[in-house]
Amino acid sequence: MDFYRGRRVLVTGGLGFIGSNLVRRLVRAGASVTVIDAAFPDQGANLFNLKGVLEEVVLVIADIGDLEEVSNYLVDQEIIFNLASSTSHIGSMQNPFKDLERNCSSQLRFLGAVRELSPGARVIYTGSRSQYGTPLYQPVDEDHPTKPLDINGIHKCTVEEYHRLYHQLSHIRFTSLRLTNVFGPRHQMLHDGHGFLNWFIRKALAGEELQVFGDGSQERDFLYVEDAVDAILLAGATGECEGRVFNVASEVPVSVAEAARAVAEMAGVGWRCVAYPKDRLSIEPGSVRLSSRRFREATGWSPRHTFLEGLERTLDFYGRHGHHYFHPAKGRIFLERKLD
Repeated sequence: MDFYRGRRVLVTGGLGFIGSNLVRRLVRAGASVTVIDAAFPDQGANLFNLKGVLEEVVLVIADIGDLEEVSNYLVDQEIIFNLASSTSHIGSMQNPFKDLERNCSSQLRFLGAVRELSPGARVIYTGSRSQYGTPLYQPVDEDHPTKPLDINGIHKCTVEEYHRLYHQLSHIRFTSLRLTNVFGPRHQMLHDGHGFLNWFIRKALAGEELQVFGDGSQERDFLYVEDAVDAILLAGATGECEGRVFNVASEVPVSVAEAARAVAEMAGVGWRCVAYPKDRLSIEPGSVRLSSRRFREATGWSPRHTFLEGLERTLDFYGRHGHHYFHPAKGRIFLERKLD
């Protein structure tokens, strides 16, 4: 995308799943890219995610709320893709104060610094379909009430409101994209706390039977990561998106059972339905289908990959590179601070 050539671009959470796929595209587009990632060990940061482009970016390992560490890198950025977040729904219920610090307090400090150091920046924030909770009607549009079922979803709503308020009061040029069930290469594969589809793939590649909670009839509109990145880049390049909230979804519903069957057939394993664990059932919204009409009309975006095409590409990626994702890294990613 020519828009990004030569522009100063910051990506928070850029060692993670969506962030690293975005960084790779920005580098190819000729942007001057800075990546900030806290590299929390229970999240998805992985140096292998930036293999081949690592030397072409400025990488800062720090929490975005640690202003002593990150402020110098916030000066005069033109586009900021704010993907930094802790994304475990179960984890947020087990430790809500850790989720509060990572997802709200750090974000508020970060936005305050952006307001001072890059006041003209266009900021794209990635929200989540979890902000809606159990749908009152479907497909869910952006006017649907937000009633999250877990602490993480509440915090996503809160941070979106931080961005909106700073846009209104401080002229930060903000856009929010509420993404739904993004999947694909470079997702963390160590545990099932960040979505079930990656865990299906991990289990299938290990030759294990897949377990579907409930009867599997609940629907999701899975979105392949390259299509999500297309949307994020378009939002950053489209002035009409400023000050607005958009859903980004495939709009093609696939049941959990259908997803499990597809993964199982591609990998040659079995699958079955099992009872919901109590902690999962309490935050299960049922079928969720989002409308992306508003975003399509603003940008002309549409997904380029079907669910099965994305699944085939994802299985191929982990079949070749799974050893970089299926085992904990030896030692935490870190960046030495230079002494004055």
